[in-house]
Amino acid sequence: MFDPMMLYNISKHFSILIVEDHHSLRQRVVEILDDFFYRVDEAEDGVEALEKYNAYYETHSKYYDLIISDIQMPRMNGIDLTAEIYSINEDQPIIILSAHQDANYLLALINFGVAQFITKPIEQEQMLQTLYNVCKKLGKPTSSIIENNLIDLGNEFIWYKKENILKCSCKEVILTKHETIFMEILTQHIDKVCSTDEILNHFFIQNIDLSPENVRSAITRLRKKLPKDSISSIYGLGYKLTSL
Repeated sequence: MFDPMMLYNISKHFSILIVEDHHSLRQRVVEILDDFFYRVDEAEDGVEALEKYNAYYETHSKYYDLIISDIQMPRMNGIDLTAEIYSINEDQPIIILSAHQDANYLLALINFGVAQFITKPIEQEQMLQTLYNVCKKLGKPTSSIIENNLIDLGNEFIWYKKENILKCSCKEVILTKHETIFMEILTQHIDKVCSTDEILNHFFIQNIDLSPENVRSAITRLRKKLPKDSISSIYGLGYKLTSL
């Protein structure tokens, strides 16, 4: 049985674009991969995907680390999208979602250089295994920490590590003592899972006794002061604060 932590350990800094016209399936894939990747974006067809692909480069001066695309989609299908992307970036890793009826298209995609496929209906373990096989071949991504003392959390939120201060648009965000301690421990594990035990131990060292229930409620309150989805709950593991 595949261990999902093997994927998380190498994918946690990577960005991925999911291209699928079936809304429910796309949302299911996004929800699963959101726990594994630093950034998960989505598009409903090739036209929207190409727009997001170019916009991401303009904003970040780099392309998505990985793309997952369906074949049969309106406006622009997966084959044409793959051709367009390879004309822009011939080294772009692409994984294709393939149903049995798409068999006639696979040869064209193989000729383009696509070597990884995920079959439909999607089995979660197979998808994670395939992603692991691709991600372990990718190089180490550029760090999102903009300076040793500053962590960019997105939407103009910056955490100042030395001062333990959170600012948004250069204005300080008022945090309680406990929220400041949470930010301190979470930013020490930026883009990594911080276990509940690690959080409790960090508070214990500062002579503050918390329960796991206190942690959950405090994290809920802290989320309201940060950009949306900055803190992810990793079921059975702990919490992850994501940088830009």
